[in-house]
Amino acid sequence: MAVLAEAISVIIRKQAIDDRIEGGLARFMNELPNRTYCEDNHLCRLGFLSPAETAIFNERLQQLGLRFADPEGQALDFAVVDQQHGPTRPTPWLIFGKLPCDTAGHMVSACWHDSDHEVTTDEPTLSAGTLALPTGWRYDTSLSRNFHFTPNPAE
Repeated sequence: MAVLAEAISVIIRKQAIDDRIEGGLARFMNELPNRTYCEDNHLCRLGFLSPAETAIFNERLQQLGLRFADPEGQALDFAVVDQQHGPTRPTPWLIFGKLPCDTAGHMVSACWHDSDHEVTTDEPTLSAGTLALPTGWRYDTSLSRNFHFTPNPAE
């Protein structure tokens, strides 16, 4: 399975939530600041429109006990993923790519855990092939269809 990686996504390993957050997934769900959540068997995803919103959520995850990066800069328990470019730091447990989101074949950015893929050609493919999307998400009104970059105003 895979999760949508639209706008700026924070992708969290579910095992890390269970291991490191007191109260596990139930506690984590109470911390969600918006309705962009989706999950597969291994990952949870939440999306944000600005780096500032993302930073606030990342800080909260760390307060709850999750670890962002090791001393070498590799993502540990969660990663930040840009819709156009993928993870913002090395993330060995995460694969980023494009997957179809509907029967019409529209492609979206997605992430999946490295245990969910098989390499049978030069391109990684999902073993399950399913894409998790936030409740109510539709391609026609999505940032995947209507992507445009809006820079932060100068400070």
